[in-house]
Amino acid sequence: MGIHGGKNLEGLVRQFEDGLITRRGFLAQAVGLLGSLAAAEALLARAAGAQATTKKTDLMIAQSGDVTKLDPHLSTALWDVSVTFNIFDNLTSRHADGKLYPGLATDWKLVNPTTWQFRLRSGVKFHNGDPLGSADVKFSIDRAMDANVKGSLVRTVFTTVDRVEAPDAQTVNFITQKPDPLLPRRLGFYGGQIMPKKYFEAVGPDAFNAKPVGSGPVRFVEWVKDDRLVLDANRDYWGGRIDVDKVVFRPIPEEAPRIAALLKGEVDIITKVAPDSAERVEKNPTTRIESVLYGGLYVLGVNSKLPPLDNPKMKQALSLAIDRESIRKFLWRGLGSIPNGPIAKGDNHYDESLPPLAFDPNLAKQRLKEASYKGEEIVIETTAGLLSNDKSMSEAINAMWRDVGINSRIEVIETSVRMQKNRDKSFKGVWWADPTSALGDPDGMMWRLLGPGGIMDYWRHPRFDELGAAARFSVDENARGQAYKEMTQLALEYLPWIPVIQPVDIYGVQKYVDWKPYSNQSIELRRFNLKLNRG
Repeated sequence: MGIHGGKNLEGLVRQFEDGLITRRGFLAQAVGLLGSLAAAEALLARAAGAQATTKKTDLMIAQSGDVTKLDPHLSTALWDVSVTFNIFDNLTSRHADGKLYPGLATDWKLVNPTTWQFRLRSGVKFHNGDPLGSADVKFSIDRAMDANVKGSLVRTVFTTVDRVEAPDAQTVNFITQKPDPLLPRRLGFYGGQIMPKKYFEAVGPDAFNAKPVGSGPVRFVEWVKDDRLVLDANRDYWGGRIDVDKVVFRPIPEEAPRIAALLKGEVDIITKVAPDSAERVEKNPTTRIESVLYGGLYVLGVNSKLPPLDNPKMKQALSLAIDRESIRKFLWRGLGSIPNGPIAKGDNHYDESLPPLAFDPNLAKQRLKEASYKGEEIVIETTAGLLSNDKSMSEAINAMWRDVGINSRIEVIETSVRMQKNRDKSFKGVWWADPTSALGDPDGMMWRLLGPGGIMDYWRHPRFDELGAAARFSVDENARGQAYKEMTQLALEYLPWIPVIQPVDIYGVQKYVDWKPYSNQSIELRRFNLKLNRG
């Protein structure tokens, strides 16, 4: 196109941005200049994006499931942490770049090989007006470590810590059993949220879970089960008031209505967009896609305590029968990565030299014979909305297993049932899980979840336990790397979980919302990651 046509297009775009021409009028003139409706629609989408502004003062987020717990020690489910990581603050803060930043602690240092000292930010208050001090930090971490807290899912996070001391109101000392180079990272994620000691002890655990109080950028207003959870902006937040007055989380488990709500402008951000739906969101003139490689894995957890799953040969057969490349190609549109072990790509000590997990149906049949498999039923337990593509992947894997002679079936369980099974460790076969790398290190995913007392502790091996315990205390990264190599080989032989894919997390977002997703699935709403374009 010549210069004259280009100038005409620029003028046309400016007219649309200024509201001087309708959508229909824009398309009619753009078709004449560009020669095709497709090109005109593409230009319209760009023009709409450029002018995307809003008068809104609230933010509506549609998740694939409803909140289950608001006590941060009782859940690591993605629906819950999206909320609790904004109600509460941690001592350290992880940003989208993966680096560690100050949170409630302004600085920290290693006083001696087994003592980390943190200085707290002054003037911070909880949502009820109580000041936040070192006693609250000690109370929170002590509770996170307490084996007597019923239903806790975070007690393995701080097993390196011997005790927490609060020598003055602004200082907290963490004394570890042995040197722990990862402690500042541990304090920035699961289990590290700081709770108000005085309020918690006054109301008790049940009332606290129903009406939580934190120090984060939003404060709890109400939770109407299966409908909405409402949060107001904390106007006195130490990190600066966020760019909206109110945040509402809505559970919309099915993807189609979730996308429809986004396209109609009823919500501002949606989670769990499947790859085959992403184009629809991207082509819509007022919405866009944000995606990030998940900092974890989609796996099938295995109850290795129950026959025939107590036999490693049986689990090897299950893994060998899965055609992961077909799942990635057809269900994920070629996105994501095929795992090569229990450590996610991007983690410290991820081994690039290992090949992707093999698909070999003939070898799978041989392993079934070696396991003396007699046709016992293998149940795949799945929860709608937990993982993107969970239904399609379950159906594909179920068919693959049946192709090699495995008697398998799918059972859909409710979110509340799943959470109870997590706490009771009562899954009856294999189940979908999405372990997150909490630290960017195998200690924060593989060891946290598969180690003794972890959420997925359905299997023990003395050498695995010896290596994991040693690696977490070592300051020698080469030694740690060698330990994780051997742990990986043991995990591939015994398969306490069966890795399927490291997916791409896809979100749908209104174009006037300036927000980026994190690889750990937390929805960060602090002002450094959220702004609404109001023109």
